[in-house]
Amino acid sequence: MSTKTTGLMLFLVLALGLLGAGPAAAGRLDGIRARGVLTCGILPAVGGFAADDGKGGFQGLDVDTCRAVAAAIFGSPDKIKFVIAQNVQQLKDADAIDIVARRITWSLTRATTNGLMFGPITFYDGQGFMVPKKSGIRGAKQLNGKAVCVQAVEAHATSVAEYFKASGLSLTALPVPDNAQAERALKSGACAAYSADVSWLGAARAAMAGGSEAYDILPELISKEPLAPLVRQGDDQFFEIVRWSIFAMIAAEERGITSQNIDGAGTAHRDVETKQFMGEVAGNGAALGLAENWAYNIIKTVGNYGEVFDRNVGRGSPIKLERGLNRLWTEGGLMYAPRLR
Repeated sequence: MSTKTTGLMLFLVLALGLLGAGPAAAGRLDGIRARGVLTCGILPAVGGFAADDGKGGFQGLDVDTCRAVAAAIFGSPDKIKFVIAQNVQQLKDADAIDIVARRITWSLTRATTNGLMFGPITFYDGQGFMVPKKSGIRGAKQLNGKAVCVQAVEAHATSVAEYFKASGLSLTALPVPDNAQAERALKSGACAAYSADVSWLGAARAAMAGGSEAYDILPELISKEPLAPLVRQGDDQFFEIVRWSIFAMIAAEERGITSQNIDGAGTAHRDVETKQFMGEVAGNGAALGLAENWAYNIIKTVGNYGEVFDRNVGRGSPIKLERGLNRLWTEGGLMYAPRLR
């Protein structure tokens, strides 16, 4: 084979490879725009994260994550279609679903074996304990020798057993099928505590008689359960939009920019980075394939991370979870955004 022929074949292989890569990189965003809505998979099963809003729609932190992405793309958080996603496999199989945000823990196997990518963490979760306030229990070590109701799913019972063993404590674990039985056991004294993910405990507490006035969630976390949205590998441009939409909400809170004061933020802060955030200085939007005011649209219509947290799961909601690890890094938490520039 001549050098000329070899060179031509190499050129064709590279050209075909580039042609194949192009649609995979930009095709998801093009398809969303052509469709006119973002399709988001949620599971309306845990209050504060995704639940029926009583008006024919949904509300929650997961819901607002998707609404922020829609606002970045379309300028409106309402250009969105929610579908029920029972598991990760649905995102893998159903190409019409663009993103899944449904209280999924980021793990290596969930991403790599399914060809998926996790976006930024939207909630640092973990397994914890809820106790009746009247019990006087203020820490997990006070549960030594007591019975603990454990949510009968996944590895919650194992996590509790491992924690108590490592701490040199003893316990009796009682699996319960649902929150109603856990509530009965707490009221009767059959269990001193209820153990599940804190996100689950917050929603369970809000549904129990007395709510946060009657029950405390202890400060200890005995597992790491970082929750993040999922997209497909290969949807690189769309992944960047998801990533920076979440970072924009965190960055806005860092800079004190809220849905209420954002219209004055461009003049109140004269630095270039804020002007880029507002879309007054070009560059960020073009880098993402979006309008330059994409971040402004997110904060104006959905809010910054603190606003989203507070109204869905924080003190302004029935869930009333503390910010904890979900505080900004400047306040001792883990929420941190790279610079938007």
